[in-house]
Amino acid sequence: MKRNSKYLVDTLLILVPFIYGYLVNTLILPLYPFIMQVAFLIFWIFVGIRFSKWAIPKWKSFLIANTFWLISFILFIWQFILLDSSSRDMNIAFLAQNYMLPFVYGAAKLLPFLQSGTMISFIAYIFMFIAFSIGFFVKRK
Repeated sequence: MKRNSKYLVDTLLILVPFIYGYLVNTLILPLYPFIMQVAFLIFWIFVGIRFSKWAIPKWKSFLIANTFWLISFILFIWQFILLDSSSRDMNIAFLAQNYMLPFVYGAAKLLPFLQSGTMISFIAYIFMFIAFSIGFFVKRK
């Protein structure tokens, strides 16, 4: 039972960036972007470490941990890269933007030459994946 509750807590940790993004988007409350970027970078590495310790094959825990990221990333690509603005479903686009929002500030500051919001968001997704991967692969059993 204790192992199942650990898995549940870890799975709920995956939703934290989405919840933060949703609250920031709906309340339009930036919450000190630099501090939140650093906090979420550390948090996401920590989540990667937690998933690396699961007692299942590593590829399965990596896939489970990144499923929500992958779904959100695919929705983002579909809504912002494959569709034009007139064909975009605003509800799906809104949901796709929420998950990577904690990493947008870092992407914008690290790559200041990017002018496209879509490209900055795309890079934020990549930074998010890299941060998780660092935690997962550096600290695995």
